[in-house]
Amino acid sequence: MVIVCPACQARYRINPSASKATEAKVKCPGCEHVFNVSLVEEAGIHQESRLSGQPVVMVVDDARFFREMIKDILKDLPIEIVMVADGNEAWQQITTLVPQLVLLDLNIPGKNGKEILQSMQKSTQLEHVKVLAMSGVERGDETAAELRRIGADDFISKSFKPRELQDRVRSILGL
Repeated sequence: MVIVCPACQARYRINPSASKATEAKVKCPGCEHVFNVSLVEEAGIHQESRLSGQPVVMVVDDARFFREMIKDILKDLPIEIVMVADGNEAWQQITTLVPQLVLLDLNIPGKNGKEILQSMQKSTQLEHVKVLAMSGVERGDETAAELRRIGADDFISKSFKPRELQDRVRSILGL
């Protein structure tokens, strides 16, 4: 698996199967920045697959059923899907993979969706990453406006229709 130092962007190859741990602490040999790397790739997509040229879409939701449902809805689009279950892992993966789009549930354990959005706004490395915020609890125009103010490109309620989600993803990615 290829990892990227979030500080200096140096790329390194590691063997995740050499450890039984699900996460490793890595010290970049180039700049000596220390960061965490997830050794579990739930979607079965390796970071090297990004070389295929397809946009990488990260689905961040703590409900496995919902992640699988979104993956099934988006499976016919020319994208690669990476799935993440909590905010801390999401932040680590966002800064490592730098996906083109993040479908971000607001109510997740660890760093919540709004905190991730605010952190993304502070990073020049992530300025081109698009975010489609999602919530099953928060709804309405006021929520959408607030999320746009803190960095989301769009907002969708989790009561969406499959076609609506596909259309929003197509529109954001320009597919």
